[in-house]
Amino acid sequence: MASSAFGWAWLPRELLDLILDRLPEFTDYVRFCSVCKPWRLIALGEDESDSGYHQLHKQRLSILKSCRNKLPMLVIPTKHNAGDLRSFYSILDGKLYDLPLPLPCETRFFGSSHGWLFTIDKSLAITLINPWSGKTILLPEFKDPWGKYQPWLDENYDQFPGKAILSSDPCLNPGSYEIVVIYLGSMDLAVFRSGENAWNFLTLKRQYFFCDVLYYKGLLHAVNHFGEMVCIEDGTDRVVVEPAIPPPDFTTIHLVESRQGDLLMVWRFLNDNQDNTKCKTIDFKVFKLLRSYDQARPTWVQIESIGDQALFLGDNHAVCVSTSEFPGCKSNSIYYTEHYFDEFGYVPCGTDDDNGVFNLANRIFELHYVPDPSHKPLLPAIWIVPNFITS
Repeated sequence: MASSAFGWAWLPRELLDLILDRLPEFTDYVRFCSVCKPWRLIALGEDESDSGYHQLHKQRLSILKSCRNKLPMLVIPTKHNAGDLRSFYSILDGKLYDLPLPLPCETRFFGSSHGWLFTIDKSLAITLINPWSGKTILLPEFKDPWGKYQPWLDENYDQFPGKAILSSDPCLNPGSYEIVVIYLGSMDLAVFRSGENAWNFLTLKRQYFFCDVLYYKGLLHAVNHFGEMVCIEDGTDRVVVEPAIPPPDFTTIHLVESRQGDLLMVWRFLNDNQDNTKCKTIDFKVFKLLRSYDQARPTWVQIESIGDQALFLGDNHAVCVSTSEFPGCKSNSIYYTEHYFDEFGYVPCGTDDDNGVFNLANRIFELHYVPDPSHKPLLPAIWIVPNFITS
């Protein structure tokens, strides 16, 4: 047995390189690294001659180490992204990593959730793309069932879906995941359930004009610009909580679950400049949902601190991380990217117009990524949590 193991360990380098170049799955590459020390050294070694899947998997492993497989990265649209490459920015080491993503640079991602990106094409077919594994999921066409927006869609098809999230990772729950989309024009919701062949454009009791959605404790929750939160179960909507004081104009709202399992609502205040191409975030407020036995409904209570946590907000599925796990990630802070859409459609403002880090303690804004000025105008960046699960 020892002799056999020794023989495997010392296979010719040329043969091992051929094997590495032909391993399509990242999980296979990880298993290759685990066989023995000589194989691991070859797989991880710096060699400019590495090609094919070997080079790609080494880049993926670098990303995995950089974000520790949990911290969101920023998908950066840049002019150097040619053909099948897109840049991913790590806030921990300040580096850009390129991965193949066979989409035009001007392709807009209208959501990211559980490591998947959402795109739509001219036929209104929505595609989920996992840039880490290369897997894609093609969904039914996202067609307005009433034809209300058809003339507008002919020229603005990529602006129809405003934001989308998943209930869970399709790789982990292939037969029981849902997708919800806020679509523009009416800011209503459409839901797709795995195994079905069409989208369900929900007809609710009234029009709410939603701006964010979240699956919380297994149920779909949606919030509108007035701070009103609705729970939707089996297509039936019920108001869960109404704000004591509605947010002011030029405020957008995010829902996010804290690391302790609390539901947080974040008010994001924009300047009141009527020129939408210059919208800027100027402040944040954070609220926690509290339930009391002596009240019929839970209430939102403003909190001044989120402790050793950081929130990642934008067009992505909002994420909360523990900063104690990521030295270099700022605690009690909100990392945000541009997030602006209303009933008149999505307005791209450029990658550096409304990105930053806001500290809840000192109320100071900082930058997390400074793009090259020559890359404007481009569509906004979006947060994504690395997901290397392939099956």
